[in-house]
Amino acid sequence: MKSMTLLVIASVLSVAAHAEDSAKTNCDAKIAELENILKTDGPGLHGGMAHDYKEHLKAAKAARDNGDMGKCQTSAEQAKTIYNKARGK
Repeated sequence: MKSMTLLVIASVLSVAAHAEDSAKTNCDAKIAELENILKTDGPGLHGGMAHDYKEHLKAAKAARDNGDMGKCQTSAEQAKTIYNKARGK
């Protein structure tokens, strides 16, 4: 019975750890995409949109560094939305 309890606890902890890794991987991928956009299309963003895009990218990186994957993804999505609006997508 004790081994069954340990197995259940290990399973729950494993799922939680995998979810955290997945969120970090997703955040890293979004930041990489935003950095690539900045390198390739960055000069096409002008004025306030460029500033806002860079601020959201900076916020996403700071959130990732602080371990706040929810804020990272939110900031990354906001930057992507700004880019899409600027490009008329």
